[in-house]
Amino acid sequence: MRIVTWNVNSLKARHDFVAAYLDSERPDVLCLQELKLEDSQVPRELFTDRGYTLAVHGQRQWNGVLIASQTPLVDVHCGLPNGDEGDARLVAATTAGVRLVNVYCPQGQSVESPKFQYKLGFFDALIDWLPRTVSASQPGLLLGDLNIAPQPDDVYNVEAFTNVPTYHPDEHARWARLLDLGFADVSKPWLAPGTYSFWDYRAGAFSRDNGMRIDHLLATAPLAARVRGSRVLRSWRKNQGELRASDHAPVEITIV
Repeated sequence: MRIVTWNVNSLKARHDFVAAYLDSERPDVLCLQELKLEDSQVPRELFTDRGYTLAVHGQRQWNGVLIASQTPLVDVHCGLPNGDEGDARLVAATTAGVRLVNVYCPQGQSVESPKFQYKLGFFDALIDWLPRTVSASQPGLLLGDLNIAPQPDDVYNVEAFTNVPTYHPDEHARWARLLDLGFADVSKPWLAPGTYSFWDYRAGAFSRDNGMRIDHLLATAPLAARVRGSRVLRSWRKNQGELRASDHAPVEITIV
């Protein structure tokens, strides 16, 4: 079973790009972030025509998350209580016995910005809420654009990112608390050091490999034991003919 997380940076803009990806890769489960579409505007046929069922939590212009699965989705939940300020940043569902929590965490902008305090509060609420929807003793997966680079080799320049949102001690403390809940980073062990999932559009960041690893899959122990591989699909960060890529690449794990 292959499970993928991918920030598509506008499903409307990336409709044909996602279609090409689905036709080529056929993941069992695809979790998307940053749809930038209301529920009613999400092109459901893009997924249903290919055999996927959907759980969607959309929002006009900003945010928006989606789970597409080739097996039925049950126990769908939308929104992070006391943490998302009404933003569409979380959708959860169970498929094939795995509880999925797909999140698009705030970026934080700058340490001085109120958006950074919003980000920290979002993680505090997530850490408080997660045990209510997935037990450490059951197969569970927290995945998505977490907007945290947890290790030094998860950013291309440690000095440039020190004490900056995405690589800030306050964020690393929240990351540690997520792991303390019983989650493990199941992608990292399979990736070469310096493997990234995001590259800014500006300043030739992708061609220079000036990236960050901020898209993650964190599994509970029962699911972590079933992981047999992970990869960042870097080729899908490249434009496909006239189709322009997102600034994130899909990140995939394989479980048995």
